[in-house]
Amino acid sequence: MKIKHLTIAMAFAALLTLVTFADETKTDNADAEANRVVSDTSMAISSQNPYIQSIMKKTTHIKASRLKEILERGDVIYGLDIRPRSEFASKPGIDGVELNIPRNFLEVEAYEKMPEKDLTIIIISSKGIRGGLAAHTLQEMGYTNVRNLLGGLEAWNKK
Repeated sequence: MKIKHLTIAMAFAALLTLVTFADETKTDNADAEANRVVSDTSMAISSQNPYIQSIMKKTTHIKASRLKEILERGDVIYGLDIRPRSEFASKPGIDGVELNIPRNFLEVEAYEKMPEKDLTIIIISSKGIRGGLAAHTLQEMGYTNVRNLLGGLEAWNKK
């Protein structure tokens, strides 16, 4: 009888833990989407963070002015905006860029949404830091022609 009560109590505790974890995860995800803002010092932070600095050195970047020339010329490129979905929906990006794969889903969704590994891909983020990390990730995944928009949308909007 004691074993039966103990088993029921353990099952109830496990269920309560799962429900609590699910609620916390949903809240964490919502907070991450709502609060994901890169500060004005993000470029300085990248130079102070050895890991990010090493990734940025390995990544191919493109300046906003050069991207504008390419778009005006009509070259075929694949724009990938990696900002959180809520930011992509609420803040304008680059006209014509419709593909949004948030950085935290990139490894999972890229294979489905970008099956061709030799596309010319321009990564777009808010300030270029997450974009550099995303470009590096795609290169590691086998994509051969990836560039990060240097300075992100902040640089694009100043062009």
